Amino acid sequence: MLLLLLRHGLAEDAGPATGYRDEPRALTPEGIARMRREARGMAALRLQPELILSSPLTRCLQTAEIVQEALGGHLEDDPRLAPGMSLEDLADAISDRADPGRVVACGHEPSLSQAASELIGGGTIELRKGGLAIIEAEAVRPRRGRLKALYPPSTLRRLGG
Repeated sequence: MLLLLLRHGLAEDAGPATGYRDEPRALTPEGIARMRREARGMAALRLQPELILSSPLTRCLQTAEIVQEALGGHLEDDPRLAPGMSLEDLADAISDRADPGRVVACGHEPSLSQAASELIGGGTIELRKGGLAIIEAEAVRPRRGRLKALYPPSTLRRLGG
């Protein structure tokens, strides 16, 4: 399986517009524009997923929809990918679906970086907003994965033109 861990794009702060709540925070206009270029960069890398899993929070769903427009794939939201996700949550979310070969998991920090680090057996990975980690794994359980690439958002935007 090729697991593509994607952090959501640049989002608005929790403030009066969101009732000071985290869940409804949306991508900013700049975040949408950047994410579209980053998704084109992912397309240039020929990363066509069968499945895109997303946290149900607004900014992640918007990010996942932009990626789906650029790459295709079936999009589903899963509450297990919300803030606080563990590697076990991610493994459960993936294993509930029919054996996809390429999966994008769109989520939040620090959960995504921690899951990536655990999956590859340690180390420190930091995903910036719109950043992508590509991990090759026989399965999410047991924790045997190989980091194939780590793309900061600026590199994806350059690839996306």
